[in-house]
Order: sequence, then structure tokens, then C-alpha cells
Amino acid sequence: MTPDIQILDTRPVRLGRHPATRYRLRRDVPYTGDAELDLSFSTFDAVVLAPDRAGAPVVTLMNGITRDMTRSVPAAIALSEAGIGAVLLDTPLGGIRRPTRGHPGEDLAELARRGLQPDLAFVGRVFDGVAADLPAVLALAADVHGLTGPRALFGVSFGCVLSSLAFARDGVGERLLGVIGHPDLGGMSRGLMDGFARFSGLPPTLVATGLRLGPVAESAARRYGGDAAVGGLRFARLLQRLSRGGPALDAVDPLSFAGRVSPDRPARFLAGERDPVAPPEAVGQAAARFATHAVEVAPGLGHGWYPAARPASARPFPDLCADWLLRHLADWAA
Repeated sequence: MTPDIQILDTRPVRLGRHPATRYRLRRDVPYTGDAELDLSFSTFDAVVLAPDRAGAPVVTLMNGITRDMTRSVPAAIALSEAGIGAVLLDTPLGGIRRPTRGHPGEDLAELARRGLQPDLAFVGRVFDGVAADLPAVLALAADVHGLTGPRALFGVSFGCVLSSLAFARDGVGERLLGVIGHPDLGGMSRGLMDGFARFSGLPPTLVATGLRLGPVAESAARRYGGDAAVGGLRFARLLQRLSRGGPALDAVDPLSFAGRVSPDRPARFLAGERDPVAPPEAVGQAAARFATHAVEVAPGLGHGWYPAARPASARPFPDLCADWLLRHLADWAA
């Protein structure tokens, strides 16, 4: 097992009718320089669901920002029933891996209260940290649960970008599988930037002013919405910087390393027809950088199913992910 990961707690749980093991893990990384914040980002939960099959394959499952692991449970159960192991783990700013337990705006407010300016260095530490977490939890799954077969990395939205870096740069896993996401850090940031004002709750004029004037606009944001508004503006500025790409991001942009990936390690993606964050055209352009790639488009799907927008015949989003995963891992099934 990777020596720098600490097991803080272990307890049996059940996913549906299947026994599993939940771990509280910690890998100390100086994400911010603030001891309390670093502890919150370095501590995360992982759940291992192992089928009764010696040397079974295994898939890591990571969700996007704000989501916890429960969204991955249907996929984990489906994989286990097919004889494939599953390791669910928290994404930074998702699950317990965050400084608060409230709305994501509260996380941004806490960062603002502590004077943290989310910048490219912070993004680099987050991406490097998660890229190291993935092989660490895979080593745990192999050593403790016998999941020593082929490995795949699966991610949704931000979880897809994070998984892509470990896959492309660090050579982790034999397959990359992503839903409503893709491996282009700048492209994903542009998609988020386009809808930030709408989803953040901040007035579009305040966001526009904050992006144009920078820190000068923070006093107006604080009067409008306190630390949460300041944190939102800082996050918007970070997205704007990420959306520009450039050499400063090369070390953590998965696309910088896509050309290294051999043809026997495929990258496959499921895009939402109506997804403004990861539109099918952007997903296709990013996927094409891998020697072996495929992109499917789910009709009517946005960045997940939008309220009241899911067609009556469509599967719930977690089940949609499970079905798609099983199709692309059918040759690994028992």
C-alpha cells in the first residue's frame, strides 16, 4: 500500500444488499498553507465494493464538485454484480472533502474568510493531490480486497477532469471513462464560466464587473452578499484564468499528456446533447487527442438531468451512468 496514506477509520457498510467497506483516509498535502483547510482537503472517504472473484478488475468512481458518493452507488452495485470491483471516493469540494458541510457557497465563503485567493498554484496542488490519491486507493483495494485485475478510472464532470490527469500524465489505469466531462481543463473551465453567473446566484453585472476590475470589485460583492459573494467572485476569476489555458497550466491539463497514451488504453466519454459545460463538440475535440477514443451523445441530457427536463422514458442519471459503464466494461465482466 502507498505509505503516505493514513487509514483513520474503517467500518462495514452495505450498498443495497451488498457488503462493502467504508474508509476514512488522509494524505497530507499543503493545498492552501492553512492547517485546518489543508486537513479538510486532505481527508476523504472511500468505499470499496469487492465482488467474490479472485483478481477482479476494479473501477474508481469520482463525482463532480458539490456531489457526494451516493450518486455513484447504482454504478458500483451494477459493477459488483458483473464481477467488477468498485472504489468510490470523494472529490475536492464534494462529500466530506471540503471545509464546511453546507452549500458550496459556504465553502467559498470560508476560503474568503481565511484570505485564500484560489489561484493556479492551488489548482495545481488539487490536481496533483487527487492524481496521487487514485493509485493510493487502488493499492489499498488490491492489498486488502484482492482487486488486482485491470483498472479503469471513471469520473463525472470535475471528477472526469481529475481522473483524466492521473490516466494521461501518470499512467494510472487501463481505461478512462467520463460522463458530462472531458480531459480539457481549459475547455471545461470555459463551459463553467459561461454559466457561472446563472448558477452562482450573483447578479451578472457584479460578476462582469468583478472579472473586469478584479479585487477592486470585492468590496461591492461583500456589501451585496458577504464572504460568500467574495468567494464567488474569486472563483469566477479563477475560472476565467483557467479558461485561457496556456503554458502555466500544462503540468495539470490532461490534454498536455494525451499524446503519451498508447492505443491499447482507450478513453471513452458520454456527452449530454444539451450540456453547456461539456458540449458534445468540445468533448469530441478533446477525446480526439487520444489514440483510441469514442464519444457518445445522450439525447436531451444537460449537465445531468435538469429539473423537469428528463424524458419520461429516460433512466435517472446515476442509472444512466451505470448502464453506460457496463457496456464499456462488458469484456471485464465475470
